[in-house]
Amino acid sequence: MKQIIRDYDAIVETPPFDARSCNGDSSAPKELVFHVFDDLEADVKVLDVGFGFGNLGRLIHSNPKTSHWLIDGVDGWEPNCFNEELISKRIYRNIWHGMAEDLGAERLAEYDLICVLDVVEHLSAENAKWLIRTLLHGLGPRARLFISTPLWFYPQGHVVPGDLEEHQIGVPVTSMLALMPVCYSINHPLIGGFVYGRESLPYVDLFQPSANRSFSFQMGLNLLQSVNLPYRPGVLYKTGFFSQEKPLAPAAV
Repeated sequence: MKQIIRDYDAIVETPPFDARSCNGDSSAPKELVFHVFDDLEADVKVLDVGFGFGNLGRLIHSNPKTSHWLIDGVDGWEPNCFNEELISKRIYRNIWHGMAEDLGAERLAEYDLICVLDVVEHLSAENAKWLIRTLLHGLGPRARLFISTPLWFYPQGHVVPGDLEEHQIGVPVTSMLALMPVCYSINHPLIGGFVYGRESLPYVDLFQPSANRSFSFQMGLNLLQSVNLPYRPGVLYKTGFFSQEKPLAPAAV
C-alpha cells in the first residue's frame, strides 16, 4: 500500500497523468449515495474503492449538502492516483495506490460509507467474495457499504495493458439480494447499486458471481423478473417487500 495524497497534498513526485488509464463515467446509480443517510449535512467519511476518474467524488462535492464530506480513495491502477485535476480541486483528502483490504480493519472502521462502484466485476469470483467479506467485517455498527456492478456478464477488455479494466465475472441479482440490502436501484443496462450494513456479513457465502461469459443481459433480466423486481432506472427502492420507492435524482434529496 503506497500513499500518494495526504491531506489533499501529494507526498510523492507525481508523473504525468494519462487519462487513457481511466474508464470514464459509468451507468452505476451513483446518486444512491445521497440516500444512504437521513441527514446529508452530518459529517461523513467516505472511502471510494477503485475510484478511477473520481466521478463519485466529483458528484459528492458538487452537491451543496454533501460538499463537506471527507473522501478518501484507493485504486489498484497507479496512474489513477496521479490525476492532477482531482488533486488541484482537492476532491480526495487521501489517496492510496493498492487494494482496499490492505488498509486494514482499524482504518476501514473509520469510515461511515465505503463505496465499491464498478469494481467487483473486475475480480475473480473468489476475490470478489473475499473483498466484500473484508469490507463488511470492517464496517462500524452504523456504517454502510455501497456496491454497484452489472447484473450480468458485461463484456469489457483492457484500455491499456495492466489497467485492471477487464471484466471477469457477472453478478446475478439474486446474489446481491441474498446479501440483504437496505436499499437499491438498478440503471440501464442492468447496472445495480446496493447498500448494505454490517448485518449482511453472515450472508456473504450466498454471494455467488459467475465467470460464465455467456451470462447475457437477457439472462440477467430474466432473473430480475423471476424474483418480481421492477426494472425502473432512476428509482430508489427500500427493502421490506420492495414496496417503498422514490425518485433517485439528486434534486429529490
